[in-house]
Amino acid sequence: MDLKFQTCSQAFIPLWLGQLISNLGTQVSLYALGLCLYQRQEQLATFASVAIAVQLAKLLVVPLLSRRLQYWPRRRVLLLAHSLATVTTVLLALALRQGSLPMAMVMGAIALAAAAEATVLLCFSSLIPRLVSGEELGRASGLFASWDGAVVMVAPFLGAALAAMGGLMGVLVLDGASSLVALTCTALAAWPHAALRPERGHPRRGDHAFGLGVRAAIRALGQSPTWRPLLLLNALVSAVLAAVELGFPAWVVTAMGPWHLTLAMAIGGGGYLLGTQLWSRNWARLEAQQWSTVLRSCLLIQGVVLTGSGLVIFERLPGLWFAAVGVFALLVPVVLSALQALWQVVIPAADQPRLFTGRYSLEWLARLVAIVLFTLSVDRVLPPALAWSGWPPGLIAAVGSGGGRPAAMALGLVGWGLLLPLLVLWRSLDRLGFSAVVEA
Repeated sequence: MDLKFQTCSQAFIPLWLGQLISNLGTQVSLYALGLCLYQRQEQLATFASVAIAVQLAKLLVVPLLSRRLQYWPRRRVLLLAHSLATVTTVLLALALRQGSLPMAMVMGAIALAAAAEATVLLCFSSLIPRLVSGEELGRASGLFASWDGAVVMVAPFLGAALAAMGGLMGVLVLDGASSLVALTCTALAAWPHAALRPERGHPRRGDHAFGLGVRAAIRALGQSPTWRPLLLLNALVSAVLAAVELGFPAWVVTAMGPWHLTLAMAIGGGGYLLGTQLWSRNWARLEAQQWSTVLRSCLLIQGVVLTGSGLVIFERLPGLWFAAVGVFALLVPVVLSALQALWQVVIPAADQPRLFTGRYSLEWLARLVAIVLFTLSVDRVLPPALAWSGWPPGLIAAVGSGGGRPAAMALGLVGWGLLLPLLVLWRSLDRLGFSAVVEA
């Protein structure tokens, strides 16, 4: 991985690595918790309950960050957030060592850790323009967005493996240790003076910006012809990836078995790493207009790949099926990097702490809605729909039946849910590229 240490700020690399390690620890522990719940009740809804609690906690903390973050020194904010995550996970591990805990206490601890994670994400993402030069903004945005996405792919493997070896308590201890590493990186990094200052001075009476909350941030983004398509596409991509993260493992392990899932995740991991390299080496230094073109093209291909998952014929063509998995995974880091880079150049740096709260709140809300709707579709809607005797025989033969087919069909519907809005937003996103060049 070509990080170009000599051209990035001395603060960006340690801060990014600390945030990445902390995020990995958090995602691994959350997956392990969800896996334990799933093993007890064998319902996708129980597995999704942890993800729902995480998204709700993030949404609850955003209003505070929206009104205050631009007035706070973000180094102190990061130190406090990493400290909260460390203390919360270690205390939860110690409590579990003493015996079983009520589910309400477990969910409460998850919520605190998720709130700390949301604070770190919002704070660090809006800091990037203050940490790197303009010519390195595309590369830094790619590192931040794509490797956070890689964490989501790796977390299921590590969560399951570490839970099997050291138990849930061991996973939580490692999560606390990862937060401690991030805390150390934040404390020791060579922060540039521009990044240490709050974006605004202490609020005074009548300060209009101080009263602007999440809804005002979303309204400001939604009313701008430049920012609106990016906001909508960001929420759409978040919803699609949330559904894939939840539904793909459930589909493959049920319909094809653990070996196929292991091989598919390995191919997907290789494709993802290749995608990060493609962005870093080929596309990070492009103009913002070209980022928009790359983004739309990749999403179009991913939408087509997802629609094919709803057809049983592709399960019977393993070579084509595994190739599609690799292509989809390869494009994920490119999409995430292009989105992050466009956000960084379109939104003025001074407005990012406030406006990014609107961006992330809508993103997390979209993930929450996608998780709930996908779970209901797989567990409650599609199984009885497939059992209805009035469907034409050719349709049932095309979509298939049996284990895993509801999840596969739901992923196919997700593909159409990506393609149709993307085509509607196509021209607006083309104009976004020109607008981003002007803003940059």
